[in-house]
Amino acid sequence: MTEYKLKSIKTKSFKGNRLKKIAYALKGYFPHNYIESPRVIIRYPKRRDWKAWVKLRQESYNFLQKWEPYWEINQCNRSNYMRQLKMQRTKATYDLAYSFLCFRKDNKDLLGGINISNIQRGVIQTCNIGYWLGERNIGYGYMEESIKAIIPYIYKQLKIHRIQALTLEENIASRKLIEKVNFKKEGVLREAMKINNEWRDHLIYSLLINDNQKY
Repeated sequence: MTEYKLKSIKTKSFKGNRLKKIAYALKGYFPHNYIESPRVIIRYPKRRDWKAWVKLRQESYNFLQKWEPYWEINQCNRSNYMRQLKMQRTKATYDLAYSFLCFRKDNKDLLGGINISNIQRGVIQTCNIGYWLGERNIGYGYMEESIKAIIPYIYKQLKIHRIQALTLEENIASRKLIEKVNFKKEGVLREAMKINNEWRDHLIYSLLINDNQKY
């Protein structure tokens, strides 16, 4: 696996309250860094990303709605993006969750996103990982490359011991992806999540920090 690179972004690139800037800077790993792999750049969402996000989500609506919590296409707009961005930054401030967008390195096109959520500390040190790709970006290995790049970040920067992934049994592409990056299937969580407005069972996978020395 190609070693991921973690690079700094200048603090002034983040717009917000001065005290929050200081808090983010002291944490040192979000949102002032980005991750890059041979073809992909992964970084925190910015205000200017709203047009690319709305366009990709809207054109992929029929594909994404089968695998995600219910949302209406007319809700995919600038104001909703900004509302989500504010919520994401608040959660990051309290070390509850971190959201990232994935871009092609060569032309900066938006590919999709990765969410690190449900972070638990103390004796647990675990998190969930979720991901999505625009329909036109499927089949090129972008998400596999992105997940391989972000796993060392989760272990080394976020200090997580166990990463969990939940997926629908019929989502064969998602299952193959996480199995390819060495996640192990543990069982079934009954009605674990409401997908497309219906409570659905999910397969649960996990990856431990010692499962693969490459990480």
